[in-house]
Amino acid sequence: MKKLYMLALAFGLAMFTGCTPNETVLLAAANTAGNLGLSAWFAIDDPDTEVKSTLKDVVTLVGNSAGAVAEGGSYVEALTPAIQEFVAKREGLTGAQKNLINTGASVVLGTLDTFIDSNTELKGNAALVTKVVASFCKGCLTAIERSEDCCSYKALKKAHLNTKMRYDARAKAFTVK
Repeated sequence: MKKLYMLALAFGLAMFTGCTPNETVLLAAANTAGNLGLSAWFAIDDPDTEVKSTLKDVVTLVGNSAGAVAEGGSYVEALTPAIQEFVAKREGLTGAQKNLINTGASVVLGTLDTFIDSNTELKGNAALVTKVVASFCKGCLTAIERSEDCCSYKALKKAHLNTKMRYDARAKAFTVK
């Protein structure tokens, strides 16, 4: 928690003082963005173990393809066809699971694109972009690993259940419908 607080403080100072964050802060932020992006999606769609296992391979594919995306290019545009082909070839997955994996991959790639676009110091620095992508992917893998842990899994399940709750005026409470 202390690291997260220090990271938030560093970003706040960078934003308000006009200075750019150093490489260490940028890599920590990329890791956090990957972790939070995928964790939020888990709370919404609640993918099963097979989907998460395949997502590990997808995240590895994204990390290994960092140099294949042209400067200023979109990870969504560049990698979605390859990921969809990879997922389509996976035997033993249902169509619903393949759709969830595609959605999870879109979350990963979209979050990565947003992170890179929001950090101008990455423009023209291919070596730093590669490090950022690796750190982002490491954060995604951490989210997957933690989602398989019993405590984290219970928290994600509870968050998912809460998204289905609606306010019932007669009961004057939130209920699952």
